[in-house]
Amino acid sequence: MRKQLFILMAALAILVSCNQVKKDENKQADNVEKIEIDQDLSSYFKTIDLDFDFKVILGQEEGFENSKAYTYFKLVRNSNTIYIDSSLTEYDFGNDLFPIVLPIGDNSFELFFEINNRPNKNYLKRFFVKKNKLVRQDKLPVFEAESKDINNDGIKEYAGFWDYSQIWGEKDKFTVYNPILYYSVTKTGLQLDSILTRERNELIYGQFYGFSFNERNEQPISTIAKFEKELNLITNKL
Repeated sequence: MRKQLFILMAALAILVSCNQVKKDENKQADNVEKIEIDQDLSSYFKTIDLDFDFKVILGQEEGFENSKAYTYFKLVRNSNTIYIDSSLTEYDFGNDLFPIVLPIGDNSFELFFEINNRPNKNYLKRFFVKKNKLVRQDKLPVFEAESKDINNDGIKEYAGFWDYSQIWGEKDKFTVYNPILYYSVTKTGLQLDSILTRERNELIYGQFYGFSFNERNEQPISTIAKFEKELNLITNKL
């Protein structure tokens, strides 16, 4: 009886040992497979380091004629994930001016990323971040150049406009009202300079018709030359 019991216990021990070995082999195989998968995925992601310890992790790349865009976007700072966007929004990195990270005090920042909006004009996505948390976000027109003191008041401004101008009418007599917007760089963030915006667009259109692109507000074709002159001033081409 004791001999039979000993044989039974020995058989059980061998069975348990075999099962453990099999589990260990499966675990090792799973780990190897996970490592291979991670290595495969690494080729699909790109990391860009930004100022003030921010970084973006990009994936799902789409190539265009002069740039690349990504529909996976992850914003990180000091190992803290601030924002993830895996929608169809295309973050465009073809313009050397962007991204922009603007410190605004109290461990707070404004970050600007260009969004591919084809066939329309691209726009900027602005993130308001405080203490490594996303507070809010909004949209701005893409800036045409680095900030500069346009009206010599000691404050630098960025400038941009929302959409492309159009021409219509007999002999192409008309175009749209397409205001250029000016944003002052302040210690508390980027602020729309309504006075400067009004003054500069009055030089282009004769009077100020508001801050919005307006197709219904027909303008004489002559305003395009004034619009382009203002852009040349902004981009230092004058």
